[in-house]
Amino acid sequence: MAMSVSVRQLREMSDDELMQLHDGEMINTVVGTAHYLGELRHREIARQTNAMLQLTKVIAWLTGVVTVATVVNVIVFILN
Repeated sequence: MAMSVSVRQLREMSDDELMQLHDGEMINTVVGTAHYLGELRHREIARQTNAMLQLTKVIAWLTGVVTVATVVNVIVFILN
């Protein structure tokens, strides 16, 4: 499958379509080490993104706890 695909067409493709296009092109392609390094980089970024999302959830939860504690503290201060 020797065809050119524009950036717009690439962005409009589903993941499955893009993988199918890639696999079809790989039949006649010699892969260099950059291909594997790129995949490793992609996986590392995905792991870091997931870790950051988890940390963001923890920070949001702690912010809620601190807010409730602050409101309770203000109420206790006003009542005393």
